Amino acid sequence: MKKILLILISTFILSVSSASAKIKVGALYLDTAGFFGEIKVGIEAAGAAEGIDLTGANSQSDVAKESEFIDTLIATGVEVVIMSPVSTDSSVAAVERLAEAGIPVVCYNTCLNDEDAKRLAYALVTTSQRELGYPVGVIAGNWAIKAGIDLKIGIHNCNRYEACQEREDGFLDGIKSTGASFEVVNNQEAFANDKATQVGTDMLIANPEINLMYAANEGGTIGAVNAVLASGQVGKTYVMGTDATEELMNFVADGEILLALNSQFPREMGAGAMNAALKAIKGEKITSFNIYRNFFLSIRRKFITLHLIPSQKMSNIVQSSF
Repeated sequence: MKKILLILISTFILSVSSASAKIKVGALYLDTAGFFGEIKVGIEAAGAAEGIDLTGANSQSDVAKESEFIDTLIATGVEVVIMSPVSTDSSVAAVERLAEAGIPVVCYNTCLNDEDAKRLAYALVTTSQRELGYPVGVIAGNWAIKAGIDLKIGIHNCNRYEACQEREDGFLDGIKSTGASFEVVNNQEAFANDKATQVGTDMLIANPEINLMYAANEGGTIGAVNAVLASGQVGKTYVMGTDATEELMNFVADGEILLALNSQFPREMGAGAMNAALKAIKGEKITSFNIYRNFFLSIRRKFITLHLIPSQKMSNIVQSSF
């Protein structure tokens, strides 16, 4: 009887020790749908595989909510925080509180401004945002040259986020690399699909000469496609964009409106962020602050995976595939 009792006590102690030994990780998301929803899935899957005690929260792209959630995570005793900051500058104060508490931060997708990111974050798991936009620009330029037209471009931007500005810059640099003639006729913020649909429709009504719409994110791309339909510009205005959904991939396959679409692999990015977080807890050194992930490019039924490819080589791949 004593032996049985001792075994039961030992088992209880072991189970309690195992539970208390779980690594506590906090994760902040700008949203829990679309791209960020897939990031969340990747983080959760990688965490489950390691037996992580994960606490997640949706800041809804609100700096005040982000700050509040960070204070909550500090109070609950997390050992590392995974996040894509709402703002490169306005989020600094909250991340500094994490640093003061001795809690490392791993950024995914985007981070703080360069100076503060290197000072306060352990790593950034991301895609080269410029290279994400660049091949789409190359496609646009080659398409215009082959069609014998000058590009009149309307842009749905999300440039309040640094990553979106880099994508747009890459897109325009891609066009320039082909020598195609182009003009940005209208450029407005429109990254939520409902607002982007209205902004894009108004844009095309005001500027019917626009023959190409470009969007740097999922909502802007959906809105651009909807705007072409709503304004009666099918066959006159085409769309190229960033961030894939099943709906958008179907539009690419159809080829009547959406000519090209690229996207990151958000689940892979989320898993990569969790793996980096575990290294941060252990105090492991990393060879580079930026940890780059793959992205893919879909061009009218064609699918290409691109990863850390120099711009010139990328141009050759795109030109031979379009």
